[in-house]
Amino acid sequence: MKNIKEKISRRNFVKFGGATIAGSTLKLSSADNILPGQDKEDKKNNIRKYSMLGRTGFKVSDIGMGTTRLKESSVVRYAYDKGINYFDTAEGYTEGLSERLIGEVLPHTDRKKIFITTKLKIDEDETKEKIIERFNKCLERLKTEYVDALFNHMPPKVSYINHPGFFAAVNELKAEGKVKFVGISSHGPRGDKDDSMEDILCQAAESGKYDIVLFAYNFLNFEAGDKIIAACKKHNVGAKAMKTLTGMINVPVYNPDHPTEDQQQYLDRILKRGTSKEKAIKRLEKNIERQKKSFEKSQPFVKKNGINTKEQLHKACVQFAISNQDINTTLVSLRSFDLVDMALELSGTKLSEANRHFLNDYKYAYNDMYCRHACNQCSSGCPNNVPVSTIMRYAYYYETHGIEKYAMQKYNNMIKKNGLVCESCNAPCVNYCPYGLDIQGQLLQAHEMLTFV
Repeated sequence: MKNIKEKISRRNFVKFGGATIAGSTLKLSSADNILPGQDKEDKKNNIRKYSMLGRTGFKVSDIGMGTTRLKESSVVRYAYDKGINYFDTAEGYTEGLSERLIGEVLPHTDRKKIFITTKLKIDEDETKEKIIERFNKCLERLKTEYVDALFNHMPPKVSYINHPGFFAAVNELKAEGKVKFVGISSHGPRGDKDDSMEDILCQAAESGKYDIVLFAYNFLNFEAGDKIIAACKKHNVGAKAMKTLTGMINVPVYNPDHPTEDQQQYLDRILKRGTSKEKAIKRLEKNIERQKKSFEKSQPFVKKNGINTKEQLHKACVQFAISNQDINTTLVSLRSFDLVDMALELSGTKLSEANRHFLNDYKYAYNDMYCRHACNQCSSGCPNNVPVSTIMRYAYYYETHGIEKYAMQKYNNMIKKNGLVCESCNAPCVNYCPYGLDIQGQLLQAHEMLTFV
């Protein structure tokens, strides 16, 4: 059996029935979390740690599968076969494609041994009937009779915690067995009229109405998250972290004769929209130059600590989150086999002292370059009410996650209040940033990077 598995590639292993070969139906051993059919030698290549998700009674893998930009169902199958049992999706992820790809895999799984959440962004006056209609379409795409948790996705205000239409729908769906638990997520406010991630999620945990919360958390942005985690622990609510990756280690040089794959994809997208090749190359070179300036300050710390690749930095970032024993699962965007393998390597580990020292050093170098997710302190100083944190989140998707097209599409939907309005502004917002960011400069750079033409 071992020889057979070694001869089958990861892609074909999944395609031709990896679950049957591996025997991994995710039945957890209370003693050591070894999966059925899995010996101790294989255990190092699988999820190694599970924890109870709040009051749900379900043990989840310490690393969950984020599916924002999922493109292949075989990656879902591979993650399942390796012991990942938490799958996070949403109605709006690639217009339902994420849900459909998970749905393709479910017939090949033991449904009771995995935890699936989907999310709906609810309007203020949305009715029970409309919410149920939207949710039933989620079930159709997922090809399942129920989801383990339905999330109230990114509510802008604390008042949405008690949204009457949402809870009328949830109560009916629970009675029908279509929803087991209720969750809530937050990326933080879009403008100065929205409430903070901390206020929304802490009050949601305290309300008794939510079983799971999802929040931004990383080594540069953990203060609000720690307060949310404390509220979750106090009220036995599941704590789920996201947005763990941040920072930059190196910037690839642009060689016109041999561009990298990402660089070529960027050029192809720009050219398809009618931009001249010369202008497209200038935009690419400008983005690269901007990236160089943002990471040069970190080089002394990078060399001192021996962190030389983006993968090494990302591993340290994920370990920062999973080392917190009060976080039940940490979502990582696992859109490829290689990323799943990285997650498996990290599962059950803790941040080493060396990497902890590196992150402590690195945060001082990168501190004034990273716009914190869920922070909104500069919004009161913006005369145009530009959603700074949201725009910078799209820039984060572009640079850190490598999902350029998605980031550009989201940004280009912001027709009236995007970074371009900052061009003629005297930038009073800069005085409101507690981290010293050049907000105006970063927004203009983000605009240049994210606009199609």
